[in-house]
Amino acid sequence: MEELLSKIHRIETKHLSNLYRHLESIFTNVSLPSHNLQHHIRVWLHCRGLLIELHKAGLTITEQLIENAIIACFFHDAGLTKTLDEQHGAEGAELCKQYLSLFPDLTESQKTLIIKAVELHDDKSVKQHPVTKPDDMLNLALLVSTADDLDALGFVGVFRYTEIYLKRGISIEQLPRKVLANLRNRFTSFTNAYSSLHRYSDRQRQRYREIMDFFTKLEGEISQGITYQDSAYAVVNTLHEQLVIQSNSIEQTIDYALSTLTASYPLTFFKRLQLEHEVTTAIPI
Repeated sequence: MEELLSKIHRIETKHLSNLYRHLESIFTNVSLPSHNLQHHIRVWLHCRGLLIELHKAGLTITEQLIENAIIACFFHDAGLTKTLDEQHGAEGAELCKQYLSLFPDLTESQKTLIIKAVELHDDKSVKQHPVTKPDDMLNLALLVSTADDLDALGFVGVFRYTEIYLKRGISIEQLPRKVLANLRNRFTSFTNAYSSLHRYSDRQRQRYREIMDFFTKLEGEISQGITYQDSAYAVVNTLHEQLVIQSNSIEQTIDYALSTLTASYPLTFFKRLQLEHEVTTAIPI
């Protein structure tokens, strides 16, 4: 384990600051808290955690795989600065290709793998690719796609789905049905690939239940016409107003909610969201 952590530290020391500064410039003047730079940091943290779990399971994690993964994680949603379309991977791949040209020490095969992982991170064919042997779990595109899926779970997942779906023109009334269907597909893909990592899968299942419970509750409230303050609907309404209408950051939204809302359910939600969101402070840049 110490050897793996040393590899990760070397790669993070080499790339993190450069990636952060480069992505920060790409996301300048782009209001998309659900897929901003902090999302990319969290996706790398999920990917890093997955690599550690795979190492514990006996798989060999090479330094080159770690390097490929950190770059791909930081670029996977960069294409959303160009288009909100679900097929934004191609735009991100082009941005990544430009960045990789600055690093002559990376091999052409590495660059090809990284660009492909960025382009295909949201491609269902990657998620459905069968894992028939342990080494299949080390496929770069699968690792990046899975890490991205894991950031769609929990309380962070609630705000992320809500913002991006509303900005894509999906109404609040349609939101729970669309999210629940997408969530089931994402978690099925995760369990198909990584269910052999039992303890890790159990932790992710708890986060899956949290977001499923929220949108199931919201679906019930909408069907009953419930819009009062102590509800999931009130949470979504606050996210809609702050993130979509006013284009505030998620930090501003959380601060607003905790300082103005008084009902128990929304307050508890935004406190939990704040705790999850602060995970990005665990990585020094």
